[in-house]
Amino acid sequence: MFFVLANLLFAAAEFLLGWWSLPVIGLILGLIGARRRLVSAQVGGAALLAWGVLFAWTATQGNLGTFMQALAVSMKLAPAQLLSATALLPLLLAGLAARLGAGMRPEAKESGQQKAALNG
Repeated sequence: MFFVLANLLFAAAEFLLGWWSLPVIGLILGLIGARRRLVSAQVGGAALLAWGVLFAWTATQGNLGTFMQALAVSMKLAPAQLLSATALLPLLLAGLAARLGAGMRPEAKESGQQKAALNG
């Protein structure tokens, strides 16, 4: 249920506020779900899925393929490389912010998890 709610929250935030909402929502979800196992992977995956849904929706609304091809050529990348690079953005921003949020919880300080979460 956490993953589904996180996915919906990311989709709404990305649609309304843009990409910069990813680390903010990720941090909040990390604080809320700190006791969950692999919370940063769950939050990063939810952000990636929400990004993918919005990207697919955008692709149906216009000529995104032509734009992506032109952008990839101007950046001297293959289109698949450009797509992979842009897919890493939500995954890393949200996942790392969730990891930071999980390490900021008071119980993480007591058990020494904060140091482990921040040091990797």
